[in-house]
Amino acid sequence: MHPTTPVMAAALALGETRGISGRDLLTAFLVGFEVECKMAEAINPIHYKKGYHTTGTIGAFGAATACGKVLHLSEQEMRCTLGCVASMSAGIRANFGTMTKPLHAGRAAENGVVAAHLAQLGFTADPDVLENPWGYFKILGDGFDPDKVSGKLGSPHTIMDPGISIKPYPSGVLSHPSMNAMLDLVREHHLQPQDVAEIHLHAGSNILNPLRYALPQTGLEAKFSLPFCLASVLLRRRAGIKEFRDEFVRSPQVQELMKRISTILDPEIEAKGYEKILSRVEVKLNDGRVLKKESSPYKGGPENPLSDEELYEKFYSCAGFVLPKERIIHVHQLLKGIEDLRDIRSLILALTPG
Repeated sequence: MHPTTPVMAAALALGETRGISGRDLLTAFLVGFEVECKMAEAINPIHYKKGYHTTGTIGAFGAATACGKVLHLSEQEMRCTLGCVASMSAGIRANFGTMTKPLHAGRAAENGVVAAHLAQLGFTADPDVLENPWGYFKILGDGFDPDKVSGKLGSPHTIMDPGISIKPYPSGVLSHPSMNAMLDLVREHHLQPQDVAEIHLHAGSNILNPLRYALPQTGLEAKFSLPFCLASVLLRRRAGIKEFRDEFVRSPQVQELMKRISTILDPEIEAKGYEKILSRVEVKLNDGRVLKKESSPYKGGPENPLSDEELYEKFYSCAGFVLPKERIIHVHQLLKGIEDLRDIRSLILALTPG
């Protein structure tokens, strides 16, 4: 799942109305983050495999918990918050590649805010909504592993162990190891599109099923398209926000190159486990040579994290669409010292365009 998006959006929105400190914002965020991650680890994997989008479903619990922390809810109010949001959480993976996919994260944040406010106003819900035989874990996951939750909250904090990923590319993280492998081949052999006859990507069903668009026509579809991701890396040596635009996706050079890229379900990779993000890129050149590259721990993941410079570069690239350079520098300084902010509204103001 994407644990930051729904929780931070909810905590920022509610925190702004109450003028909380940066330290309180971080506390609420980390509490919500921990709750949703432990829930995601505990629920039967069938929840995701059946097609639920965990960011929208379980992310709502993280958002609700963070909001409960901001509002200083009592234990009973917090249990009612979770009970309420259990009936509001939603999101299905069929909407990947459409505008509705990111809507899942936004609605999860909204549902968390609403559920916490309702509980504060005296709204009631089942206080045992997770474990109830008709409750969340059973209905949406056909069960859960209690040992993944009981006594495990904050022991260790998931954000520290096993850690989280911060995306270097604005596409599904399942595409990232393959993109890194492709970029390595492009740089090592100075590849140009005209040098390439075919590209074959070998992977398991855990990668190929969700990244299902063979010839995407929009930037949203391209986020779930291995042919596009590899084509962008070959054409531009990068795959950033500017590349995931409809105009570039539909351009003749991209559309033609994607037709030379195929994906192959590899039994050996499949046998290594559903939780493994593994792949192999094979590039057949016009001169007959075949270049191969196995995926490695992907850039931005816990095993290969982004450097501070790379994080700032990503922040600058994203913020540059809405903020001038001077403001971006100012926001960056505020973020570095967020724990000492007395009122997060100064950060909100700095982040607001205009």
